Amino acid sequence: MSADASKISVIVVNWNGKGHLDGCFNSLSAQSYPNVEVILVDNASTDGSVEFVRSKFPWVRIIENGKNLGFGSAVNKGILEAKGFFILFLNNDLCLEKNCLEELALTLEKRGVGAVVPKILFLDKPGFINSYGVEVNFLGLAWPKHIDEPDRAGLKMEETPCGGIFMARKSDLEEVGAFDEDLFLYHEDHDLSWRFRLAGHKIIVNPNARIYHKYHFNKNLDKFYHSEKNRIHLLLKNYEARTLFLILPAAALVEVAEIYFALLSGWVFKKIRSYFEIAAEMAKIISKRRIIQARRKVSDREITKLFSGYLRIGGIRHVMLDSVLSPILNIYWNFIKGII
Repeated sequence: MSADASKISVIVVNWNGKGHLDGCFNSLSAQSYPNVEVILVDNASTDGSVEFVRSKFPWVRIIENGKNLGFGSAVNKGILEAKGFFILFLNNDLCLEKNCLEELALTLEKRGVGAVVPKILFLDKPGFINSYGVEVNFLGLAWPKHIDEPDRAGLKMEETPCGGIFMARKSDLEEVGAFDEDLFLYHEDHDLSWRFRLAGHKIIVNPNARIYHKYHFNKNLDKFYHSEKNRIHLLLKNYEARTLFLILPAAALVEVAEIYFALLSGWVFKKIRSYFEIAAEMAKIISKRRIIQARRKVSDREITKLFSGYLRIGGIRHVMLDSVLSPILNIYWNFIKGII
């Protein structure tokens, strides 16, 4: 489908999120940018979401999936149908300020910018930051930058290794292969951001593009299981072989620590199961890896300049993590990053 050079396509993924949709779509209808297409991709909701949108927001295009495909697969279906030159993908629990799309598009038109990320604030605490881009540890663990810090005027546009949500050109999304549909839940945005950077595209945060998030930190054990499995998946796909070899001792240390944490938290059997699942998927991972490495335009030395040695795991705070494991990883990272 040919893209309209002035149109922005906003893809909203929904699964039983009817309670969020009113705020999200009202904010999209109020945008100052004049040429916007909104696509709802619904993952087989049973709460009346689709009927609600058809009734209240008839201008929204709706794609209905027969089952819950996950976030990445749903966005990919939206990209195939999108008519816009620029694509922004959103969760349903986000509300945009009036000039948000305009700010994102202006930034994306700058030379060398491949994707642009908004500043995300807490909806229930609008004076505090939910994320300003994403910080990424060299072992693939990621967390929101500046989370829980007061919002301030001094933040400037800066490069980030991971977008979370971002706006990009449809052609660039198609070039890098869009979302990996095997990553059903968690790290699918991180993986796409990594491949964007491997293709030579910078990801920039714009502090003037503001979005408000109905944030709720989820400590569901399935979250840790899916997140950790997918983290290893993206490391195996996206790093050069030499880099994988160099990070191996640190990766092994983190795996031991995570098995211990999983044992204490009651999901150790899921953690062990994830290793068997990764082994079963190895042929597919290797196949994807060959494609990614063949397309690569940027070396790991350049990619890892934005990676951190320190470590945070979601909302978890623990003295052994903060005072022992994280400093050890940082020392090791400072030792090896100069020879990557």
